[in-house]
Amino acid sequence: MIKAVIFDLDNTLVDFMTMKKQAIESAINAMIDAGLKISPEEAKQRIDRIYREKGIEYQQVFDDFLKEIYGKVDYKILSAGVVAYRRAREAALVPYPHVYM
Repeated sequence: MIKAVIFDLDNTLVDFMTMKKQAIESAINAMIDAGLKISPEEAKQRIDRIYREKGIEYQQVFDDFLKEIYGKVDYKILSAGVVAYRRAREAALVPYPHVYM
């Protein structure tokens, strides 16, 4: 009898890269709304560079990003980004076509 099945979701059952892109864009917009004073394009370039250096699933990307800009973490801006990222991630976390729930 099978007791468990283990498999990877990211890019197997769900489109991880599309989800990640949408979540980052949402986070950037929310951080700008909370007072971040750089363009969305510059923010995306800086965040992409941090991911390239530390890995696509690096959890402190926004902390590093804000430290790079302000020399410290601005928690108002950080929290806006994290909340927006999580909301967008959940909204974009949909299975590929023909994947059954």
